[in-house]
Amino acid sequence: MAKKKLMRYEEIHNFPNVIYTEIVDAENRIVNRSWDDHAFAKAQETVVEIGCGRGEYCIDLARRNPHKNYVGVDLKADRLYIGALKAQEEGLTNVMFVRIRVEYLIPFLGDQKLSEAWITFPDPYNRTVNGRKRLTAGSFLDVYRHIVEPGALLHLKTDDPTLYEFSLESLKENGADILFHTNDLYSVNEDLGDATAVQTTYEKRYIKEGRLIKYIRFCLN
Repeated sequence: MAKKKLMRYEEIHNFPNVIYTEIVDAENRIVNRSWDDHAFAKAQETVVEIGCGRGEYCIDLARRNPHKNYVGVDLKADRLYIGALKAQEEGLTNVMFVRIRVEYLIPFLGDQKLSEAWITFPDPYNRTVNGRKRLTAGSFLDVYRHIVEPGALLHLKTDDPTLYEFSLESLKENGADILFHTNDLYSVNEDLGDATAVQTTYEKRYIKEGRLIKYIRFCLN
């Protein structure tokens, strides 16, 4: 492990806005800190970003919507370090980060239900034969069903046409209610709120390169 990554790996354990979990697979048990051990400054509805990377999206959402709490979920400590540090530097108390595998969010959250979910530019896993690693595959949709409130909105943004088409099919097959979708988000002549108002560094780069951004808004029954 590179020296810089190792330093971040060590430091992030002590960040006040990071819950750093360890999973014991055999018993499906979470050790170290859990959701109940850490709270936001204010008790208000909580939105999750799945696969948040460096946390750009959820940080921007937190800036725009101080009346909501945001939690960014990712497995890579090196990425979370960047987002958590930035949030601390800006004094944002309505955003925090959790290092955890998506499939362990159910035991981690327990009875806690989230009000909304964003899946922003996840790995498309184009070479995966059956797409089971894609974050809109059926197994992941089942996780989201357990952790969000009934009727909660979920959002997918991607530049990858294969993932977009796969997601539409997966959502239909798994009984989701697709409320809106487009293969060219920024050509839509209507206000789509945070879906267009917030852009990550990578998204801005994709747009500059001429890639079309795809978007799906859906609910899980």
